[in-house]
This record gives sequence, C-alpha cells and structure tokens, in this order.
Amino acid sequence: MIRKTGVREIPFGDVPETGAVIKVAKGIFWARIPLPWSLDHINVYLIEEENGWTVIDTGSQGKRGCEAWELLEENVLKGRPITRVIATHMHPDHLGLAGWLVDKYGAEFCMTQAEYLLAQVLWLESDGEFPQHELDFFFSGGVDRQVEAMIRSHGTGHFKRGVHRLPPVYTRLREGAILSMGGRSWQVIIGSGHSPEHACLYCLDEPIFISGDQVLPEITSNVSVHARDPHANPLAQWINTKNRLLQIPGDPLVLPAHGPVFKGLQSRVSAVIEGHFERLDKLHNSLKEEWHTPIETFKYLFRRKITGVDFFLALGEARAHLSLLLSLDLVEKNIVEGVEYYRSIGSYDEPSARKAIENLPEEKLVELSF
Repeated sequence: MIRKTGVREIPFGDVPETGAVIKVAKGIFWARIPLPWSLDHINVYLIEEENGWTVIDTGSQGKRGCEAWELLEENVLKGRPITRVIATHMHPDHLGLAGWLVDKYGAEFCMTQAEYLLAQVLWLESDGEFPQHELDFFFSGGVDRQVEAMIRSHGTGHFKRGVHRLPPVYTRLREGAILSMGGRSWQVIIGSGHSPEHACLYCLDEPIFISGDQVLPEITSNVSVHARDPHANPLAQWINTKNRLLQIPGDPLVLPAHGPVFKGLQSRVSAVIEGHFERLDKLHNSLKEEWHTPIETFKYLFRRKITGVDFFLALGEARAHLSLLLSLDLVEKNIVEGVEYYRSIGSYDEPSARKAIENLPEEKLVELSF
C-alpha cells in the first residue's frame, strides 16, 4: 500500500505533459489539462473511435485549458474529430470546456440529467449580487456577520467564469446504461455525495474503471451541504455510493480525475470510508461537553488551518458530517438567534453506524427535517 491510502499500485511512473498523452490501454489515452487553482490539473481521457474520439471530462474554461486542447488536437487527434464529449459531473474543472469542444467539433454531449440541469441553473444565475440565502447559510454556520462585505465582494460569477456556455442539447446518461466506446462496452454507474448524479464508467470487456471524482488516489473529494439544499445528507449518500463501488469485481485499472492512474480500487474505497468513520467518531466524542457551531468543529475534522476559499468548502464538509450524525440520532441541534449549535447524544459505535447508514430511509438520505 502507498502511504496507507489503500492504493496498491501506480503502474505509470510519469504523468502526461501538457499536450501529450500516456497510453493506458489499447485505444485509451490519458491527458492532463492545467487548472488555475491549487488543484492544478484534471485528468481527461481520450478514447479512439472508428471515426474520431470520445473525450471524458474537459477542464475549466480559460486560455490555458484551450491552449492545452489545441496542443492535443495537433499532437494526438491528428485531424480526426472529437465526436462525443462526456462530462462525469457539473463542476467547472470537469464541465468547463464541454460547450467549447461541442461548438468546435459538433460533438454529441453526454451527461446525467441532474448534473446537466443544475449546471444550467448555476450558469444562468452567475450574475448579479451575492444571494441573501447564501449569506444566511454562512451566518447560520457560525460565520461572523462582520465579514459580510468581504463575502459579497466575491460576487456570483465564479461558475460562469469557469464554464463555457453549455450545449443546448444533451444525451442523458442513466444508471446501468451501456455505452459503446472504443470497441468496448461500458456500464454507467451513478453515485451521489460529491455531486447529485456523478457518472462513472465501468468497462464490461476488460478491467478498467473511469472514476471521475468518486475515487481519487491521493485526496478525497469534497462532500458538502450547500445553501441551495440545506437539509441534505450528502455524506450518507457518499458512503452508500462507496459501498456500491466495493461490489465492482476484480482489480480494475482506475482512471481518476485527479492524481495518477492506479490499481487497488477496493482497498482505496475502503480507506476513504474508514477515514470518514474516524472523523465521525472524533466529532461525536468532541461534542459531548459543549454546544458547537459548524465552524467550531473545524479543529476536530481538519488537520491544517483553513483559509481562503477552502473555508467555505470546509464549512460545507463540516455540515455534511453533522447532518449524518443528526440523521443517526447521534447529535442534537439547537438554533439561537439564527445560528446552529450541535451537541452529541447517545453512544457512537462504528459497526452500528455503518449498518444504520445502509438502512437509512429515503427521506433521511435526501432530506432531513430540522
């Protein structure tokens, strides 16, 4: 195992340079598109078809991303068109250049329905003043109201800046659907938690799994409660999705959205699940004596100081852990002057918590009645 992450093997020692690819299987090529953030790349996969290429994920909108694709066009595509673009989910690093590529090549665009529709809403809303419901959501988590001006200064255009105008037409990816790509059959596996309907692709003909952000080798994807859906229980959905991925047979080559291509799917998934249960245990134990706001739980959940934009990601993730404990009747919640406070109740036992999450009724997976 590598650094106790559960990753068993990294079969390709190098990573592709911008504009170049690494062949990971017959007709399947791994490329990287640079990103303008601390997470500085996304892996995209080019699958050779009889009359062109299928592309999995695209990178965010911007000059560097477009230039990287133009280099791939020159060095790899060799005049053969992109005929299909698949976005695993709606985050800008995955979806951002989908519309640009579809416009450029006239390609088919494929995505799950919830991801496509939410992306359309976010793109259309990415203008104007910072919404009041977002501010109220931050304040209810314990954010000091004195920073309201700073929050408002961030504006609402982030999604539109990172995402080209979306294709007006799409082909819906459905759970269990079989796609033909590169002469192989691939099954769509849809998961939740990181995003509403994240699509993974499992090859039925040889052991290959395109995981997107559902399984990453070196980091764990953000799982957050958002202002638009404040009663959600995404961590329960995330863990249940992970348990489904444990049922994938064999030892497939995993093609993730970030980090190296790797082997060890089941052990990596198990390590991620175990990490969340360790955090739930620590959080429950730390809330026994006093009431805490969500931001006051950061010191129990995160090893480093949270700054900048990571603060808002951390707030969403803290709320996801609290929401899961609430759905298991392991914390109670009190609201004082619009601010949420949480305190532990009951006894935390990991085997019992695992079983309870698997058996949560639908209403507690989708929405909690606070």
